[in-house]
Amino acid sequence: MQSPLSFSDDYASVFQQQIRAFREKLDLECKSRVIVEDRISQLPDGVLRHILSFVPTKYAVRTSILSTRWKDMWTCVPYLYLTDLQFSSSADFIEFVDRALLVRDSAAIQKFHLDFNNCHAEDLYRIGGWIQTAVMCNVVELDLSVYSDAEEMLELPESLLTCKTLEALKLRSNSIKIPTSGCCPKLKFLYVKFSYPDNDSMDFSQFPALEYLRIGGSLGYNGFSFNISVPELKSLRISLEPRDLGEPWNFLINAPKLEKLDVSEGFLSNYTFESTKSLVEASIDIITLDDDESDASANRATKFLAGISGVKCLTLSSPFSMACSMPVFENLSKLTLLRDGHWWKILMKFLDRSPNIESFVINHESYPPTRYLAGEEEMVIDLSGCRRNPDYVEVLYWSPPESVPKCLLSSLKTITIKGFKGKEFFGYLDEMELIKYLLKNCLVLEKMTIYTPGLCWGTQEEFYNEISEAEWGSKAVQVQMIKKEFYRADGFYSFRAKSVYSDD
Repeated sequence: MQSPLSFSDDYASVFQQQIRAFREKLDLECKSRVIVEDRISQLPDGVLRHILSFVPTKYAVRTSILSTRWKDMWTCVPYLYLTDLQFSSSADFIEFVDRALLVRDSAAIQKFHLDFNNCHAEDLYRIGGWIQTAVMCNVVELDLSVYSDAEEMLELPESLLTCKTLEALKLRSNSIKIPTSGCCPKLKFLYVKFSYPDNDSMDFSQFPALEYLRIGGSLGYNGFSFNISVPELKSLRISLEPRDLGEPWNFLINAPKLEKLDVSEGFLSNYTFESTKSLVEASIDIITLDDDESDASANRATKFLAGISGVKCLTLSSPFSMACSMPVFENLSKLTLLRDGHWWKILMKFLDRSPNIESFVINHESYPPTRYLAGEEEMVIDLSGCRRNPDYVEVLYWSPPESVPKCLLSSLKTITIKGFKGKEFFGYLDEMELIKYLLKNCLVLEKMTIYTPGLCWGTQEEFYNEISEAEWGSKAVQVQMIKKEFYRADGFYSFRAKSVYSDD
C-alpha cells in the first residue's frame, strides 16, 4: 500500500510531464503562426494625415480613440470635408464644426469643403465665422454649398475677398450674396452656381488672376448681366438651366487669352465679344431660340457666331445658325454637328464659309426601333413605347449647292457620319445622295467613316453596290461602315461595333 507521500510524488511527476508536453506543443503552434504587423502605425505622420484627407472629417475625428499617437492626428489634416448630411440635426452639425475648428491645429488648410443644405437664418453668421477660420489657416481651395429657407443672405467676409492664398473657389447656394467687389489676387478657378439671386448683375473683372470660370444655375426670368472682362481667363463654361421666355441675359466677354468656350442654355442670350482672338475650341448647345422668325433672335445669333468666328474646333448643337447670317470661319479645321434635324443645311452653310476645314463629324444617332411580327402584321416600337408605321420614312430634302464649297476641293480630309439609317423607318430617303455628293466632290478626302445602328435601308449588298458605282473624286479615300449592334444589358442600351464594309 502506497503512502500518501509517494502517491503525491508520482502525481507531481506525471503532472510535470504533461506541462512540458503542453509547452512543446504551444511552442510549435507559435512558430507556425503568421505574425500580423500593424503596418499602418509604422507610416510617417505626413502619410497618415494624407490618408485621413480622403475621409470625411466626422470619421477622421473618430480615429483619435485608436491610440495616443492617433489622438491629435486629425487636427493637422490639410483637407476638411464637413457635411450636415452625416448628422441627425443642424444643431448637431453646428456643434461638431465649432468644436472641430476650435481644437484643430493651426496648420495650413489645403481644401475646406462645407455642405450645409438645411441652414436656417440664425445659422448664417456661423458660416461666416467658419470661413474666417479657414482664411486664417491660409486656405487654398474653398468649396461652399449652402442652401437655406431664410430670406436673409449670407455675405462673404471681407477677409475671404482679400485672401492672398485662395486659388480655387466654388459657390453653390440660394442664400450667398455674390460679391460685387473684391480682389482675390491669386484666385485662378471660380465656380458659381446661382439659384435665383437677388441681384441682377455680376462683375468678374474683380478677379485679375482668374484663368478658369464656370457659371451655372437658374437666374430667373428677367435680364441678368455679366461682365466677364478678365485678362488671364483661359477657359469659360456657361451652363444655365432652361427658363421661360423673358428678357435675354447679357454677357460681355473680354478675354484676350480665352482658349476654350462652352455654352449650354435653353435660349440664346445676348453675347458681346470684345476680344476672343485666342479662341481654339468652342462647344455650343442651345435648345431653341425664343422666336426663330424674329429679327432680334437672328441678330443675337449672328453676333454670337461672329464673336467666335476665329475658333479652330467647333461643336454645335443648336438651330440658331439657320436664322442668321453666317460669318467666315477662316481658322476652323474641325466641325462637329449634334442633334439638329436639319444638320445637312447647317453643314453646307459651314462648309461654304469655312475654306480651311479639314474634318467634320455629323452625329444624329438614336437607338434603333424594335421590329417584330404580331401575327401577320409587322410592328415597330420606338424606345418611348409608341407604335410607329413601318412604312414611314423621313426625307432629307437634300439638294446640292449651286457651287462646290472651296474646302471640299482643297482641304477636307476626314468625314464621320454617326446615325446613318438608310431608307427604311427612322432613316432618310435621300441620305445616300448626300454621301455620294461628298465622295464625288471631296478631292483630297482620305477617309469617310459611317456609323449605323443597322443597315435598315436594305441589304448590305445594295449599299456596297451604290458606294462602288458612285463617282469618287479622291483616289486615296477609304470608306468604312461600322455597324452598331444594340442590345439591352441590365436595363440599359449598349452596343457592339464591327466593320461591315471597308474599301481600301
